[in-house]
Amino acid sequence: MSAAVDYHRAEATSSVRPRVTVVQDGSRLHYGLPLGLKLAGILDTVHMDWFVRPGSLEAAAAQMMARLGGANGRRLASRRCADLDGSRVVAAGWSTLLARLREDRNALPEQNFVRRSQAMARQVLADGWRGANSLVGFVRNIDPSLCQAARRDGLSVVLDQMIAPIAVQRREEARQAELWPEWQTPQDTGSAIMQDVEQRSWDAASHITCASPYVRDSLLAVGRRSEQMSVIPYPVDASAYAFCDRRKRTGPVVVGFVGAVSLRKGAPAFFEIAGAFDPAKVRFVMVGPMAAEPALVERRRGKAAVIGAVPRGEVRAWLEQFDLFLFPSACEGSAGAVMEAMATGLPIVTTPNSGTPVRDGEDGFVIPCEDLTGMSRAIDRLVQDQDLRLRMGISARRRVEDLTVRRYGEAWRDLLERVMSAGDGMRPLLE
Repeated sequence: MSAAVDYHRAEATSSVRPRVTVVQDGSRLHYGLPLGLKLAGILDTVHMDWFVRPGSLEAAAAQMMARLGGANGRRLASRRCADLDGSRVVAAGWSTLLARLREDRNALPEQNFVRRSQAMARQVLADGWRGANSLVGFVRNIDPSLCQAARRDGLSVVLDQMIAPIAVQRREEARQAELWPEWQTPQDTGSAIMQDVEQRSWDAASHITCASPYVRDSLLAVGRRSEQMSVIPYPVDASAYAFCDRRKRTGPVVVGFVGAVSLRKGAPAFFEIAGAFDPAKVRFVMVGPMAAEPALVERRRGKAAVIGAVPRGEVRAWLEQFDLFLFPSACEGSAGAVMEAMATGLPIVTTPNSGTPVRDGEDGFVIPCEDLTGMSRAIDRLVQDQDLRLRMGISARRRVEDLTVRRYGEAWRDLLERVMSAGDGMRPLLE
């Protein structure tokens, strides 16, 4: 097993058991972080903006929102997790909805993100630490001032970098815009805000976790110290996805994608690659919300089918219709869609920038995001060789079976014990 997913338990000299307060908005990682910490026996409190408990007023409202509230309503209605119902969850609830309604629609999205994180910080400080000795959250999601307050109060602060730093992300997007001029995004005016948030978060953190070597290397590229970082791959519940034996299928081989149809996710590359294949033999299908101008997508999709956004519950069915998975993203943290595709037994063609656990030549092929010829050749090889698709699909499934929420929580527990024991001078958990 590679070092990046070696969850060996490091020796910890601290006799203090971590007691963790988690701050997160949304259902990031499908609540994988608080669930993992709960399974590891160290979760104290989870602070969220909205959470649906059985039998609550929020649950009744969620049913109505799911029916009438469109995509946003469905997202809020899905903010539930049975495995956390017995935990101490503090949620802003109705004030969150009111705050969202009052948000300035003309403001930069980054400004609204900052306001939301500041509201969460006030919620946490009003509630108090309740004996917690560690604060855990996500960079760009947690308010840096909350991290600073926690450090002043003697708590360890460990933050997860969800995606490459904004400077790297914008650089990758700019490079893609040079390659695909039509796909240029509107002038970016929010990077300075996010760079400030990131910088203050890093400075306030005792330690930073990265879901992939790509994120770690990106942090190194912007000047962060290696001893401040550890790689802990994200979890996936592989048991929620049945392995699909696709050998008896007839008709065109289906190359699929799940994610936002955007420049950063590699939509123009997907369409370009699709154009090199005979649609009678190979079909290309994109499933996900439209993040680019719809008229541009329609003009440039060529032979590829673009399905648009679907409810999360339907993603699994789409994955089962695919025969292989193409994810040519230019910048990620660790793409969950790829891990879910692996769980169904799909061989993967992706990029190093996707930050996934795909092993080149074993679970699929990992090819630089600008090498469209290389991706096309990899897809053609898989199209022509059904046995290779099966072998790589089986390998992909086995790969993600190891990435359980329990092991994720154990890795976090080990890291927190080491942070509390060694302070800021600790070495990386995973080399």
